[in-house]
Amino acid sequence: MLIAWIFKQPAVKGKFGEWIVSLCLKLGLDSTVYRIINNVMIPDNDGGTTQIDHIVLSPFGIFVIETKNMKGWIFGDCKSNKWTQQIYKCKNQFQNPFRQNYKHIMSLADLTGLSKETFTHIIVFVGDCQIKTRDKLPESLITGGFGLISFIKSFSSPQIELSTLDMIQNSIQRGKLDNTFKNKKAHIVHVKGIVAAKEQSAEPECPKCGSPMIKRQSKNGVNPGGYFWGCSKYPRCRGIINE
Repeated sequence: MLIAWIFKQPAVKGKFGEWIVSLCLKLGLDSTVYRIINNVMIPDNDGGTTQIDHIVLSPFGIFVIETKNMKGWIFGDCKSNKWTQQIYKCKNQFQNPFRQNYKHIMSLADLTGLSKETFTHIIVFVGDCQIKTRDKLPESLITGGFGLISFIKSFSSPQIELSTLDMIQNSIQRGKLDNTFKNKKAHIVHVKGIVAAKEQSAEPECPKCGSPMIKRQSKNGVNPGGYFWGCSKYPRCRGIINE
C-alpha cells in the first residue's frame, strides 16, 4: 500500500514518466547519430530557471521534449493556458505543455545563440490516457514511446553540421545548472511564483472545454444582479464559474 501511494504522487509519477521516455530514447535511437541529454535545468529570461525533460541533438534537428505521465481523458489545444484531465467525473487542470515547452525552447535559444526555429517541439504523453481533442493539436503531440521514436526518425534531411552540434552540446553542458537540492528548491519556488502571478492576472478558463471565459451579470435565478464567469463559446458550452 505504501509503494502504491508513493507511485501515485505527482512528482514520482512525473519522474517515472521521464524515466520511461529516457529509456525509449536510449533504446530506440542510434547513439552514433543522436545525442540525448536528460533532465536539464538552465537559466530562463525571467531571472529564474527552467527544467527541460529531454533534448535530442541530431543532424536532422534538435528536439525539445516535454513528458507527461497521465491517465484519463485529456482536453486542450495549443492556445489555451490550461488543459483539462478528466477521470470519470473528476476534472483537473494543468499547464498547457506546448506553452511550457515554448519557454524551454526560448531559454535554449538564448543559451546557444540559435534561433527558436532551430528547435522542434515534442510533447509526449505516457500512461493510460486518451487525447480527446487530437484533431486540434499538431503531429508533435505524441502518445507512447514508440510514437516518439517514429516521429523523431521521420526527420531524415540533414540540417546541422557536426561542428554546430558540438557547439550546441557544449553550450548546454556549460550553461546547465547542477541538479542539487538547493537548485531544485529554488526552481520550484520560481515556478510557483510564475503560476500564482498568471492565475491572479489571467481570466479563468472554462472547466468544461478550456476556452476563455467572459464576465457576465445574472439577470435572474438565485442571484439576480450578481456576476459570474461564463464560457465564451456559449451556447455551445454552458460552463460557468461563480464569483
